[in-house]
Amino acid sequence: MPPTTRSNQRISGFVCSRILWASLAITRALGIPSAHADSDLSPVDSLGIRWIEVEAGSLAIGGDSSRPPVTVDGFLLSATEVTFDQYDAFCDATGKPKPDENGWGRGSRPVLNVSYDDAMEFCKWLSKITGTAVRLPNEAEWEYAAQGGHHSRGYIYSGSNDKDEVSWNEDNSEGQTHPVGTKKPNELGLFDMSGNLWEWCADWPDTNASEARVPKGDIERVLRGDSFDNPGTTKGWRLSLRLDGDSRHINIGFRIARSE
Repeated sequence: MPPTTRSNQRISGFVCSRILWASLAITRALGIPSAHADSDLSPVDSLGIRWIEVEAGSLAIGGDSSRPPVTVDGFLLSATEVTFDQYDAFCDATGKPKPDENGWGRGSRPVLNVSYDDAMEFCKWLSKITGTAVRLPNEAEWEYAAQGGHHSRGYIYSGSNDKDEVSWNEDNSEGQTHPVGTKKPNELGLFDMSGNLWEWCADWPDTNASEARVPKGDIERVLRGDSFDNPGTTKGWRLSLRLDGDSRHINIGFRIARSE
């Protein structure tokens, strides 16, 4: 059982505003479990997604103080990466082919082999059935949350100076992903932001941007986090990748966000 968040951390639950048609029946039939049913990370939505509140603030992207600070409005971020259980429910409801799990198993492992567009389709589907605008976090939101927001203790990695305490990486993963939420969370109660899978963000690369921007057209997208097959570096939560939005790989997944 992973450690729980501190009592002074503010956590917001996600309450569905309407009956979830086919997807709700699917998730009930699947018997999707709550990953941390006995913890104080509650409540959860119908897919077992836990929402963590991230208060407004500002930061310099990449920790570069020479760049103009980016202001981040308050928002909610899923405590973990989207799992196979959650993504498979989306596929069952829409008829979309399920991504391959590379022989490692599905369930509570993070969904992989998904493109930026796949992640966006999931967000649009969840938005439609819940009546709440679900989206990918932009890069500034992702990085601010990974640092721990207002509760940041200045760790190298998201939640610790010891990468193995908070991440699945090349040194401890045995060459595969692991169920979400099985490492120590960061200061906000977010898991796996320094490992397991790289995560799609809503932005496109622009090293001079002082504001988060949403991409248009077939161009590269930003990924943040790190993955199970990377040794990790002292850059910690500052690590980033740029890939074409149609890229799918065994070390790419995503987590989701919504505005308060």
